[in-house]
Amino acid sequence: MPKPKIKNESFDESQDKKNDDIKINEKDKSSLAEFTCRPIPTDKELDDFEEFVDNEVREDEIEDSLGEIYKEENGDVANVKKLDIKKKHGFFFWFFTAIFIIAGLASAAYSAYYFYQNSGVDSQAVDLAIESEEAIIAGEEFFYTINLKNLERVDIKDIEIRLTYPANFIFLDSQPAANLRNDTWNFSLLPSHRSDTIKIKGKIIGPAKQTNIILADMTYMPVNFSSEFSKSTSFENVIKDTGLEFTIINANSALVGEDNEIIVKYKANKENYLNNFRLTIESTNDQTEEQINNIEFSEVDEEELEKAKQELVGPGIWQINEVEEKEQDIKVKVKFKDKVSDSQDLIFKFEYEAGAEENKQFYLFYEEVISLEIIKSDLNLTLIINGSQADQGVDFEETLNYTIAYANKGETKMTDVVIMAVLESDFLDWVSLDDQKHGNVSDNSISWSKEEIPDLESLTKNDEGIINFSIKVVQAEAEIDPSKDYQVKSYIQYSIGELVVDGAEEDKEIREDRRSNTIINKINSDLQLNEQVRYFNDDNIAVGSGPQPPKIGETTSYKVYWVITNNLHELNDLLVSAELPHYVKWEDKNRASVGNFEYNEQSHKITWQIGRLPLSVYKADAEFNISITPEEADKNKIIVLMPGTIIQAIDAETKAAINMSGKAKTTKLDDDSIVNDDGRVVE
Repeated sequence: MPKPKIKNESFDESQDKKNDDIKINEKDKSSLAEFTCRPIPTDKELDDFEEFVDNEVREDEIEDSLGEIYKEENGDVANVKKLDIKKKHGFFFWFFTAIFIIAGLASAAYSAYYFYQNSGVDSQAVDLAIESEEAIIAGEEFFYTINLKNLERVDIKDIEIRLTYPANFIFLDSQPAANLRNDTWNFSLLPSHRSDTIKIKGKIIGPAKQTNIILADMTYMPVNFSSEFSKSTSFENVIKDTGLEFTIINANSALVGEDNEIIVKYKANKENYLNNFRLTIESTNDQTEEQINNIEFSEVDEEELEKAKQELVGPGIWQINEVEEKEQDIKVKVKFKDKVSDSQDLIFKFEYEAGAEENKQFYLFYEEVISLEIIKSDLNLTLIINGSQADQGVDFEETLNYTIAYANKGETKMTDVVIMAVLESDFLDWVSLDDQKHGNVSDNSISWSKEEIPDLESLTKNDEGIINFSIKVVQAEAEIDPSKDYQVKSYIQYSIGELVVDGAEEDKEIREDRRSNTIINKINSDLQLNEQVRYFNDDNIAVGSGPQPPKIGETTSYKVYWVITNNLHELNDLLVSAELPHYVKWEDKNRASVGNFEYNEQSHKITWQIGRLPLSVYKADAEFNISITPEEADKNKIIVLMPGTIIQAIDAETKAAINMSGKAKTTKLDDDSIVNDDGRVVE
């Protein structure tokens, strides 16, 4: 704190007098007595003194602040009496200054840009992508498009693109042409911010639902780099369909030494690209050598093959040269030499031949494995139902026609033979049984002995015979019970009382292999079509118009109702159709709960295309209007309005075709309870 300066103006005269009376002792004469003799200041004197000190401090602070303001660079105090005025810069000074600043910034920006453009490479700036169809049909031609984009700041060079195709891809063409093996392309240079494309045409042949992956690998080098960069991508599509449908019909069992027929049915879909194929039948990979050598294929009729445009190119190998939308079949007869195992598996391979002449190969697009129970018996029993040894679907109320063929293929004579047909099912109408041999019926079986068939008393080697009978399937139930097996399982077995060997007799127990082939007839779904032609609906409201009964020269319209019900199995390819007589006019006004309605004016045909009908949709309905205008020749006649509607479908469970036809509908309107006339045309 600066030492306070005492000024005279801070005291009054009385204070000066008091100060004159104060005696200041010299150093050598100082003593306590002399100090205590000094007068003590009053309170007012102390207050005045403190105020004086505060004022002095404030004045010193102000002087120091002003000194800082007016001090020159050399430390001397400025002369405030003299004022120097500096001259202001003009327009040209600031104009040229701005130009120089802008030029400097531009130069710096260009330098930074040049450095940015020519230093470093962004590998993400080169784009490689594949475009194609996500879903294809086997054999369908399509394109892979390889897109290459150079988004780099510099050109790229020494570019190589190599593709890895799916194993079942067939290369047809490309643009541009490949540099190597139809899978490698080279480009010398691709400028900055430019792109290029490779387009490859081909086709894939394989099973439905198969996923196919193509891989693309690229290497390149930026022009300002000596290092090589790489890029990879892939694309995946799926085969949605083969374009062909196959059904293999076979028995569950096969008799040793006998021709066992297997039927392969095939047809082309509307969208199909495989116009031929090869069928190969062979043992599966897990079969033993003994099982493989146990199979023989019987010869086939050459004329039938030629007529069906088929060739037998080797044992168990058929070449089909033409495929049509109409269903065709391949008849295979396979024989098992001996019973080397309880069952044997056969694999059916369907392949398509494609590729360049020098590199043709077969591409597998469908295969199916069947397992056959091998039966060896001295008395060969063969069961046939409705002309087939194979499993097949049957309708409710359909008649099953059974044929049992028996033959003694052993070396010995058999006596007292009993043949039994076992029919395991809850859905047979035993009242409808028609058996001319009058076998004994018991517990879902029919048996015949020498009492019913005298020839069974003794069967020598190669003796044979046939038993025929028929039985109907019951009517469809009002409610479907999902816990039941809606099928008929049938097989034949036999027993013998005595076996004669070299003139001697001995008892022989019934063996398990004394059975025929087994046939399972699954019952088709309970599909029904209820068709009504009405003038009034159920609420007594007129849905038709014009006179009823119809009059000559006047138009009468009717409403046609179609109602479909289905409960047992899912249906495919469901179609309802009717061909109108030429005098019946289509009045449109159609409606359908599912599917699509179409009317062909040239053929007068109505089609209700439904396709797939799942079990969740147990009922579907449709309606439309038709009309007639009777002529003089129609007087007193009942006119046919609907000649008999056809409903058809494929049972998804039994794989069988369901075909039904309705009865003709006339102007009598049997389905309309309100109309009480006979429907004859009046004047």
